[in-house]
Amino acid sequence: MKHPLVTRRRVLALISLVSLSGRALATDDELARLFSELGARRERQARFNERRFSALLKAPIESSGTLMFRAPDLLEKRTLEPQLESVRIEGNVVTYEGAPRGGTVGKRTFALSDAPLLAALSESLRATLAGDLPALQRHYDVSWSTVPAQGQAQKGWQLTLAPRERALREAVAKVVLRGAGSEVSAVEVVEAGGDLTLMQIVPLSASSVPAKK
Repeated sequence: MKHPLVTRRRVLALISLVSLSGRALATDDELARLFSELGARRERQARFNERRFSALLKAPIESSGTLMFRAPDLLEKRTLEPQLESVRIEGNVVTYEGAPRGGTVGKRTFALSDAPLLAALSESLRATLAGDLPALQRHYDVSWSTVPAQGQAQKGWQLTLAPRERALREAVAKVVLRGAGSEVSAVEVVEAGGDLTLMQIVPLSASSVPAKK
């Protein structure tokens, strides 16, 4: 005959396991709902302010400009300050245009897979904005939590992404995205060597986006 204390412990352990499983399923459902909400918007435009911190620099490198996303995979980053340049990513193709020099605009095209840091930023942001959780999970181990969102009526959230591919892990330690509701408000890229890029994002209406020059 089993001792009552042993039986009670097993019952409590089973209850605890069921409770944890229930919370995991609830979390998975909430994450699925979040990505459904994110993917409902097929086009977005925003302003960004970016700071890049490095042990090799006395002060962070700062830049600002606009972002444009169009589902399923078009992302364009137009830097306005400190100088004009644009990066357009569609699929695995990157088109870069630099500031005019001598009346000529520098332009080149290359594969996104050849630029690990850019790939980490763009792939995480594109999949999130498209609401494509399976695509995100193909490239990253995804951790999700709710966080306080100051001044926001919607629930705040945070996604922490750990690269799955070895080539990406050699360049990037993790990517953290923060937001509230269907808006992404910040992207943080921590490089494998410790350098950090922090991008703050503020949504824009289409009519308020500066025209291309």
